[in-house]
Amino acid sequence: MLAGRSKLRVFSPAKLNLMLRVLGRRPDGYHDLCLLNTGIDLGDEVEVELGGQGVRVECDHALVPLGEDNLCVRAARAFLAGAPAPPDGVAIRITKRIPVAGGLAGGSSNAAAVLWALNRLTGAGRSDHDLIHLAATIGADAPFFLFRSPAWARGKGEILDPAPALPDWHYLLVGFPFGVSAAWAFAQWDLTSAPSCDNLKNLKKPDSIPEPGTWVNDLEPAVVARHPAVARAKQALRKAGAVGAMMSGSGPTVFGVFHKRPSAERVRASLDLGAGGEIFLARALRGPLIRIIE
Repeated sequence: MLAGRSKLRVFSPAKLNLMLRVLGRRPDGYHDLCLLNTGIDLGDEVEVELGGQGVRVECDHALVPLGEDNLCVRAARAFLAGAPAPPDGVAIRITKRIPVAGGLAGGSSNAAAVLWALNRLTGAGRSDHDLIHLAATIGADAPFFLFRSPAWARGKGEILDPAPALPDWHYLLVGFPFGVSAAWAFAQWDLTSAPSCDNLKNLKKPDSIPEPGTWVNDLEPAVVARHPAVARAKQALRKAGAVGAMMSGSGPTVFGVFHKRPSAERVRASLDLGAGGEIFLARALRGPLIRIIE
């Protein structure tokens, strides 16, 4: 336990998928994936406090569910079920900065942050391996946030290997006033695609990072067909000088990669996103992802 503390406030980062290849559907309903993930310095704040009765969640974003559908609730219940001396209650407060349903795994990151914080607050002392295994029961994206960045992810996302450090790129993220359901995006892949094995051997090499111009997201075509604004954002970023541009996760957030921060800042100032759009400038994180906010 952390010196008698009953409350922790932690940084819960967003994730970019620099590669997302879908290899096929699994018998358990998930998909076999090959991913190249990086955490970024855009993130939420998650406060976890022991006390009261039951598991309660508060959030400053109206679209975030506060009941059993919230992954933080599921994470807290799963952790406490295996704790030797669980507290009577846990209060979770989320300050959102990551776009909701934007393909940046904000909900999974928040859930991983809850596991990380409870492990320290309760003095349970679970290993990183145990926390990653528990996170995999909450959601396919959650284990990554308890590993390190960047990382290759396989299986449904729970088989993790370190990736080489990324160059010091700058990422310009374009958000939209609409979200995309991950379940819907994967269902469209099931309907329209067949497993593709081109270059998958190279994707799994732990000693190489593909060039940004070769990155692929197999979920992107279906999302673009439904939301042409995604394609327009990619085109605008490339035209403005991005060395690569792609949709992250199940979308709709699009990111462009820039070698130099001034270039990214100039594009940020000049892009016309239309009504309701958002733009973020971010850098990749290295090493452990979740940390205490003092």
